[in-house]
Formats: sequence, C-alpha cells, structure tokens
Amino acid sequence: MNRGIAFLLAALDAVCVVFGLVCAWAFWLWLAPNLQRLLQVQLWELMLPNPWMPAGGVYVIVWLVALRQLGLHDPGRMGSSVNILSAVSRSAVAVAVFTIFSNFLFAERVYPKGLVVPFIAFAWAWLAFVRLATWRMLLRLEKPPTASNALIVGIGEDGAAMAEHISRHARHVCSVAGFLRTETSGPAVVPVERILGTVDDLPGLVNAHDIRLVILATRQIARRDALKLAVKADHMGLRVLQAPYSWGAVSPRLGFARLGDLDLIDFVGIQYPTLGEQMKRAFDITAVLVGGSVILLPLLFVAAFIKVQDRGPVFYVGKRIGKGGRAFGFYKFRSMIVNANAMKDALREKNEADGRLFKIAQDPRITPFGHFIRKFSIDEFPQLINVLRGDMNLVGPRALPAEDLTGIESDAEMQYWFDQRSKVMPGITGLWQVSGRSNLGFADMMRLDIAYIQNWSLWLDLQILVKTVPAVLKGRGAK
Repeated sequence: MNRGIAFLLAALDAVCVVFGLVCAWAFWLWLAPNLQRLLQVQLWELMLPNPWMPAGGVYVIVWLVALRQLGLHDPGRMGSSVNILSAVSRSAVAVAVFTIFSNFLFAERVYPKGLVVPFIAFAWAWLAFVRLATWRMLLRLEKPPTASNALIVGIGEDGAAMAEHISRHARHVCSVAGFLRTETSGPAVVPVERILGTVDDLPGLVNAHDIRLVILATRQIARRDALKLAVKADHMGLRVLQAPYSWGAVSPRLGFARLGDLDLIDFVGIQYPTLGEQMKRAFDITAVLVGGSVILLPLLFVAAFIKVQDRGPVFYVGKRIGKGGRAFGFYKFRSMIVNANAMKDALREKNEADGRLFKIAQDPRITPFGHFIRKFSIDEFPQLINVLRGDMNLVGPRALPAEDLTGIESDAEMQYWFDQRSKVMPGITGLWQVSGRSNLGFADMMRLDIAYIQNWSLWLDLQILVKTVPAVLKGRGAK
C-alpha cells in the first residue's frame, strides 16, 4: 500500500469527522437555542476535553484507527460502494461503543443525545459521501493517483483476462505497465509490444517502470520461474498477488487481497523488524514532524527564491537507489540551472572526484543561490519528504544516483558493498557526510558505508546527527 495515499485518505477522513462535529454542534444549538446564551459553547471547546462529550480530537483518532483496521486506508479495499458503506458503518458502530464506554467510565457526566447522536450520524454521512465520491471519481480517471504500476505474469488468455478486469473494475488500485513471459508460456494473446520480458528481467523493469505490484495470472509457470519470482520480489519489496487457480510461487506466508471485486492470494514476506529498527523509524518520524514544522517558513522562502530566480522548478527530483536495490524519487531544492543534467556528459572530463562520484568544485551549472544552499546543505531539506514516505532514514548510507551504480556486478568488491548497503535504507546524513563529504573519495565512502552498517546502533545515529550540525554550519566538504 502506498504510504502517501494512505496518509491522504486518513487526512480526508479526519476532515470528514471534524465536519460532522461542526454539523452536530450547529444542530445541537438549534435544538436548544437557550444553550448558547447560557453556556456559550464554542466549537473549539468540543475539540478539547469538555463536559458534554469525549474530546473531538480523541474522536478523530478513534475513528481513524477504526477505518484503518477495516482497511479503508488501502485503495485496494475500495472495491465497491457496498464495501465502502459497510466499512464506514462498522466504524460508526465502533465509535458508538467507544462513546458508551466513555460515558460509563465517567459516571458523573451524562452526554446529551442531542449532540452525540447527531455527531455520529453526520460524521457517518460525510465519510460515506466523500468516500463514495472519491471512489467514483478515481474510476473515471485514466490513471488515478492511487494506482500502483503492476506487471502481470502471463501472456495468454489468463493474463489478458486479468488486464481486462483491472481496466474495468480496479483502475483505482493498479495500472498495468506490461506483461512477463514464463518458460512455459504458450502463444501470446496480449499485444506483443506490451510484453516487457521474462522473470529474469524483473529487477530492471521494476526501476524502469516504478513497479509496485506483480500479479501472477497464469497457470503455466515452471517451478524455477516461481522461485525466481518469489526471491526477486521479496528482495525488492514488491507485493505479489496470485489468481486462486494458479500455483507454484513460494512464499513463507499467505494472505488474501481484493483487487476491485476480485479475490486474490497475497504473498506476504515475513519481516521481523527489531526493536532498534522500530525505535529508529519512530524517532525519524517524530523528528521530521517536529523539526519540519519549525523550519517550514524559512524553507518556503527558499522555495520562493528558487522559483523567482529563473522561473524553473523548485525541486530537483532524481532517481536514487534505496533498500533492496529499489529506485525511488529523491527530492532536493534545485541548485543548478534548468536542464543541468544535459550538460553532465560535456563536463565529464572535468570531474574532480574518483570512482563513480561526479564533483566539480566550480561547477558552471550551479546558480549563485545554489552555491549558498549547497554550502550549508539547505538543498537537502526536501529529503524529509523521503523520510516520511519511508524511502530514507535520517541517518544511513548516502543515496546514490542510479547511473552511478551501472555495471557494479563486474567488480566483486563493489558488488559486496552494494549488497550490504541494500540491506538498509539510505540516509540524509551519515558517516560520509560528517567525515568530509566531497573531500573524501569513493573508496572512503565504501569503507564508511560498511563500517556504519556493521556497527549500527541508535547511539551511533545520535552521534552522527549531533556531528552533522557543525559540519553543515561550517560547510565542510560542500561543493
């Protein structure tokens, strides 16, 4: 499930619940016109602890948790209007039970039915209306923003039927990027130009087409292909769904999923995150949300200045390689002229870095303001978006461009380094950044990456974060 879409759906649900409270408050005052004159009840008071109902802020959290548990923050579960109405209604029942329990827990309070019942009713109505409208709107779009790119394994009748079903009933869940052959595939029924390769080509296709989902739709798959698919998908963090009539893929755990109104088998890789990893992720999210709110205003000024200087885009979005070798969109404030990448080959002979790094001290592509934000690493702050999305950590190995890793399989030492760093997510800062950045060579970066991975601890992360501040303020190693 796409974390960004889940967050947007949760935010939409929270707005609906608050609107429900607004309507209930107005209805309550209409029922009891003397109430406002006697008590002067304000809407914001109902959002906080108050004598008339559980705090509105708590209601929002309870409702969001209920909707999440019922799967409504996953676009794949919005298969029909009946499913949506059923889930919203069940969440309303959960909130009603919570209200009854709260009333019992605080016996000295008697929540007025004229407020609580309309609140649950209005919130249910808003949620149902907005969710149904959202679902209908998504089905009308050619490629909805909730859709993940998918590969269908199978080029025969089964693969074509799966693609047709997705187009008709599950376009809001996934978009078919193409099809994969298997060793035992028969004649192709799907368009030949949409056959992108075999299971062996999966890693390259995942990054080329930003694949998130693989659907096993064929009955004709050899055991060897099934094993390859399971291993490669697990390594790259892909979700694998299988039509119930087919067999052969291997997974340590099976679940079930809905794709529109079609039930499929969900191959779920077993993951056992350590307590340290969970604490690292919780710390990252908390630090980004708290710190991001503090620096938001200055960053808006930076974005405005970048836009005004040449009317170009504010952000540079590059392709970086993350955990499992998967490519992701990497955000930075744009510090170079528009179309700077087109000049890179012409400047290759002036490269001052060794190995696979590309650095020029006086890079002619960098704008005057770009020199400033690079010197103090201000251009790196948009990577906080990557941290929230789960692409990166605050601390980790440097996120390298995909082009810098081309052909590393020919060097055993580099392949080992890449395999090790692929086990963890890249970071905004790390040992490389606090040890000199561009003053260090490629071999030094490899050594520091391995050292960080082999000696990782929360204490090491905290030390790196503390050392990052003076390194940034001094502009040490920045180019």
